[in-house]
Amino acid sequence: MSLLHVIQQQGHWLLFDGATVTRSDSRPRLAGAAVVVSDFENAVSNVISLEGSPAHAVALIERRLRSDGMIDGESKILIHRTRSIGAGYQTLFTAVPLDLWQQTYAWAEAQPDHCLLIPFTSLLFKSLRPGLGLVLQSGRQVSVLAVLKHDMIYRTALAYSEDPSDMAMTVGALAEQFAEDLGSGEDSLEPLALHWCPVLVPRPDAGQPWSDDALREVFAVRSGLRVDSVPLRVVRDEQGNEYRSGIGWIQSQARPGIAINPLASRLAWSAESLLPVASAASLVFALILAALGARWALTGSEASARADEVGSEIEAIEQRIAAMQAQQAMPEGFAGVQAFIERATRLHDGADPSASLAQVRDAAAGQVRILRVKLEEPATARAAPGMPPAPPPAADDYTLRVDGVADPWRGTPGMQVPAFVEGLRRAGFDPQPVDPQGGGMNTRSAGGFFSYLLKRPPAAAAEVRP
Repeated sequence: MSLLHVIQQQGHWLLFDGATVTRSDSRPRLAGAAVVVSDFENAVSNVISLEGSPAHAVALIERRLRSDGMIDGESKILIHRTRSIGAGYQTLFTAVPLDLWQQTYAWAEAQPDHCLLIPFTSLLFKSLRPGLGLVLQSGRQVSVLAVLKHDMIYRTALAYSEDPSDMAMTVGALAEQFAEDLGSGEDSLEPLALHWCPVLVPRPDAGQPWSDDALREVFAVRSGLRVDSVPLRVVRDEQGNEYRSGIGWIQSQARPGIAINPLASRLAWSAESLLPVASAASLVFALILAALGARWALTGSEASARADEVGSEIEAIEQRIAAMQAQQAMPEGFAGVQAFIERATRLHDGADPSASLAQVRDAAAGQVRILRVKLEEPATARAAPGMPPAPPPAADDYTLRVDGVADPWRGTPGMQVPAFVEGLRRAGFDPQPVDPQGGGMNTRSAGGFFSYLLKRPPAAAAEVRP
């Protein structure tokens, strides 16, 4: 975005366009986007110390200025910076006559292109940091602003004319006042660096120094501080006269953030100023997308070829599987054999017949006569129609049924069955008596016959299992 830079200087307007400067006594009509830095025709700027809430700063400043005779009409108070100090605060401000403020503001907003309006005092403060000060030479007016760790110091002076002697006297007095302000503050021992910025200085006659260099030397001698110049450039007017100006440095400090335009205007300015960067970024992004697209196309072609190759391999594997399907058929009767093996495995895991018979025989030794030992399988629930078949019973659900008789001539009379039951318990069984005739639990027939269901407790069954 090509920019014009306009300086309002004691009622005159300086229009900088590259290396050319144009003077005007009235507000110019701007042909393009511009940054306008205005002193609002020597409006009152200063640093003031106040107490209370900063929200009331505008009213307090206006009342103070009226009581001191600095203003006599309605004013627009611009607050550039507020710093808290103890129970109060310091404020850097500019008081602009209201009619001048309205005219300048309306002129800036009426321009056909973007026009940022920036007060000179805001520009000065934007360029500073603690320990740094700036002296601005703008026509007959010289202003100095310094930001210290605990203080802000602002001084300005207006010479009677631009005659070198008048300017030197004004700058010398300003330097002494500034040095006195520094010496009376809390930061008198803090190092301070000053920069000198001339807005527009005509080329001197042959053999004479530039006026800004001479005034800078006067300020340095009278204040006792080192003063360096900002980067300068040479510009020419319509007649070809040469001037020296710090407009390049002013351009570098002018930002939308310190402008007094509405927020929408500042955002539009920022968006347009970023347009070249956004265009370049878009071009780079498009090139990256094109490269990625070519890479993806190549990768897609390779993936397609690989997919065709994998498809051919899958087809060959399916053909081999189809050829082997005839060999994979189960022989006839396999389901019955499998069911027999599974049932035998469950029976062996639940109650090993051969081991159980030996343990029952040992328990009956000389006491009772065993008539029958039978492995009883729990009833399997039938599945409802349409439902999957019920799972087979667990191995621990199988029991042994022992039927026997107690002969009067065997063992200890009356203790044959209890001795037999105790032997079963020692063998790890849990004997449960049943009616030999099937009439109910916990009964015994009159002829000495008895029946027991033998189960192993889970812990005992786990110990017996190999």
